Amino acid sequence: MNFTKFPDIDFAALRSELKPETHARFGTMNAQQMIEHLTLVCGYAFSDMAIPVLTPADKIDKVKKVFLWSSGGFKQGVSNDFTKTISFESKYKDMEAAIDAFEAIHYQLADLLFNKAIENKNHPIFGLLNNEEWIQFFTKHTWHHFNQFGLVE
Repeated sequence: MNFTKFPDIDFAALRSELKPETHARFGTMNAQQMIEHLTLVCGYAFSDMAIPVLTPADKIDKVKKVFLWSSGGFKQGVSNDFTKTISFESKYKDMEAAIDAFEAIHYQLADLLFNKAIENKNHPIFGLLNNEEWIQFFTKHTWHHFNQFGLVE
């Protein structure tokens, strides 16, 4: 699959390359849980849910520089207090339904970001993100999980 930057996901390729039995290269999620996780995280960006910032305010700029704006992907196996609260129980009946839901929310999110309609929204690690930072986050986050399942190199 060719994925380099949000929102450029080839959903037909995703459907053909990612199967329920695809094993993760790292981490504990199965393939459907990963897709559902991406869906959930996309939804946070434009939900009414208040997201607490876990990083101390005086460390935000450094954390953004080191993790959000660094070259390469997010490190494997890193967890934080926020990810420990996320349920990885499957919500959708099968992989196809999970990918359908991800595709729908992905395009909703892309529309909002490219129309600069997401403002004053916190990320739990990076704090308040501007539009460019949200796009960078979703690019790195999606790439990280696609790499987890061998969809990108």
